[in-house]
Amino acid sequence: MATTVIPFPMHRVAGAPRTLTVSRAHEPRLAGVAILRGWFRRWSARRTLSRDLPFMTDETLADVGLSRPEAVAEARRPFWQAGAHDAA
Repeated sequence: MATTVIPFPMHRVAGAPRTLTVSRAHEPRLAGVAILRGWFRRWSARRTLSRDLPFMTDETLADVGLSRPEAVAEARRPFWQAGAHDAA
């Protein structure tokens, strides 16, 4: 069975990340973990934005490209649902 070295940071030792040797049988699991991490990061960013939107000034919202009613609607939307302004 062939093995593949995937840079998977485990611990930082002397400034360089260690790499984990993974067999091909485990690669799909690591891909699933990467997808879940991506979802978590996206959901976390949406949640943070929805918490910050009500406290932004009108000038800041204009810089972002939102009006006050749009910001309120975005803040009330659940973090797991993509909005019109989310990148695909």
